[in-house]
Amino acid sequence: MAFRSRRWLLGSGAAIAIVGIPMLDEFADAAAKANPEDLAMLNSAIELERAGIKAYDDAADTRLLSPRVLDVALGFRNDHVAHRDALSAAVKAGGAYLSTNTASIAYPPLHSQADILRFALAIEKQAASTYLSVIPDLADRRLAQVAAAILGVETTHVSKLADALGAHAYPQGFVV
Repeated sequence: MAFRSRRWLLGSGAAIAIVGIPMLDEFADAAAKANPEDLAMLNSAIELERAGIKAYDDAADTRLLSPRVLDVALGFRNDHVAHRDALSAAVKAGGAYLSTNTASIAYPPLHSQADILRFALAIEKQAASTYLSVIPDLADRRLAQVAAAILGVETTHVSKLADALGAHAYPQGFVV
């Protein structure tokens, strides 16, 4: 295992809590050898994760969610924080500029818990679709494996949100 600085460990706290040091360390090692295109894709994913975090924060601020739904939403938010932190550590390990942008998401009117759940479902489906689309484009297969691991979490979010709305997560049987 490569030596990581105290700053790297502190800056990757949420990701370490979710995936542990060995997986995050392997991810950072892969990123350190990544080509600029792979690092640019990771930066785009960071921007998407930030948008997800913001959307869940905004949803929590509405006070429209029941305590149980709020707990689940904040759990999903924490997953996005872990993804952002892992991706950020990887971009830094690769020596690339870390984007500070947040992907732009159009918000529909949010007047009820159901509105928020539908909005969250749309965001999570977009995140899953995005990760699915970048996996074959990542030159480093270890980075592709990490994207696939994140894809699995995003599709779990989709499934839980769809279930809460009484809908089928992927009626076609495929992530699209």
